[in-house]
Amino acid sequence: MQSISVNTGEIRLAINDDPQRVIAFNPNDALFAEKFYRLMGDFKRALTEYQNQIEALENDKAINEDGVPVNFEERLTVLKNASEFIRKQIDTLFGPGTSTIVFGDSLVMDAYAQFFEGILPFIQKARTDKVAQYSNKHPRRK
Repeated sequence: MQSISVNTGEIRLAINDDPQRVIAFNPNDALFAEKFYRLMGDFKRALTEYQNQIEALENDKAINEDGVPVNFEERLTVLKNASEFIRKQIDTLFGPGTSTIVFGDSLVMDAYAQFFEGILPFIQKARTDKVAQYSNKHPRRK
């Protein structure tokens, strides 16, 4: 049987140099890029909302007899809800289980930002290369 090889441009990245923790995506896929940029916007909005909610909760200085803020559970709930939203969106775009591969069980907003910052250069380069590929005009033949 004959076959062909098709290079779709998929990139595979090891998380923290761990070959057991690998994610794959195709920055050449225009639909993927569009969804990625939308997800980044969703993350920025979720982060702003999270920060606003945490700020409001931190303004309440009431503490219990152990010195723990009275609204500690509310603070954790805000973090958990924001994290679950972002992790679900990442899994929707990159595939089920991606957020667990990348973040494990941790709920750290800064880690999500690092993830987007790490992926973004691959998307930007692919988009720049695609635009250049189709905008460079070849001289007409005589």
